[in-house]
Amino acid sequence: MTAATDRGFTLTRVLNAPRALVWRAWTDPAELVWFLNPGTGPTKEPISVDLRVGGAFRVHMIVNDQLEYMTGGVYREIVPMERLVFEWGAVDGWPLLDPARPNDAPLTTLEFAELEPGTTELTLRVSFPREMADERAAEWLGSGMREGWGTTLDRLVDQLAS
Repeated sequence: MTAATDRGFTLTRVLNAPRALVWRAWTDPAELVWFLNPGTGPTKEPISVDLRVGGAFRVHMIVNDQLEYMTGGVYREIVPMERLVFEWGAVDGWPLLDPARPNDAPLTTLEFAELEPGTTELTLRVSFPREMADERAAEWLGSGMREGWGTTLDRLVDQLAS
């Protein structure tokens, strides 16, 4: 399911996994390997997670032989097992996060809801800060990020189904 607005979008997936497992998939570096592009092999840098407000997670993404980058996010809100909010990107990565320019990156919110024992609804919402110009938000929305996040969530669904 996908919903879009002028300043962001929402994606929802139902996972056949308990909420604790879905939470760990996003917060434990050993479990976050599902985030990597399939078939790309080992990365140069390990996945790191500093799960605290102001901390960051970093993932070295390899798209192909010519394209690789760091991505991740800086945590803005953490409610264990319920909600993660992070500025999406990485210092020296993509999307580029500039510590001197807070509120200049897409804000990603993940909500974890247990539907029944062993089933979790994961809602991912990407929004743009009020301070970001409408034109810049429109550029982001036109960049394919909605489809990219959809593909990423589908990898998690597949990972937890096996």
